[in-house]
Amino acid sequence: MNRVGGEAAATVLVIVGRSIDIDTAVAAAHGYPAVTVARYDLPGPGPARLITADEIARTHKVRSRISHAQRDWFIRSAVDAPWAAVPIEAQLVDADPNLGGELYDRAEALYDHFRTVAPRHVGVAKISKVLHLKRPGLFPILDSKVMAFYRPHARAAAARYPHRGRRAMFWAAIRDDVCTNLDNGALPLFRCRLAQSESEQVRRIASLTDVRLLDLLTWAVA
Repeated sequence: MNRVGGEAAATVLVIVGRSIDIDTAVAAAHGYPAVTVARYDLPGPGPARLITADEIARTHKVRSRISHAQRDWFIRSAVDAPWAAVPIEAQLVDADPNLGGELYDRAEALYDHFRTVAPRHVGVAKISKVLHLKRPGLFPILDSKVMAFYRPHARAAAARYPHRGRRAMFWAAIRDDVCTNLDNGALPLFRCRLAQSESEQVRRIASLTDVRLLDLLTWAVA
């Protein structure tokens, strides 16, 4: 059994095969920029089936570098995107790549709605930073650093799901880590420790989704 206190040291978070003890993870959270959480994450998802200019502006807090023209493209493209098939509360752990026609496929269709017709210089990073705002429990932020860190595991994940026809499956690799850290109790313990912090800024981080907490820790260890 994992408990906050005497047994906390025995519980470790696992990211891409690397172990991070809870105290180190909490220290990393203390060092995370408060302004990023306050201005990118905490306003929460906006309208369920639209992308707003304000949401695009929020992505600048995670260095999206989305231009005005690209902002306008996101807003236009969002109008007929298949939002309804992907609930706001959707979670990555429920997106099993083995299951056809379920959440994984619907998330992929939403992502592909933007990716397949994206203008020049709108790639994975920018799309994921926008979609994470819209469905924060489902879409990981896939910037260049996270993708480089996860690439070997993403390729291994693709080999496990050959029917997907992908060379790398970053969602699946990150999902593996989320599942592992839920199953071993490390992620709930980490969230509990954050919620008990004397720092209000750190307590705010405790409200982030499992996917976002893992992103925070990936940046700390990559």
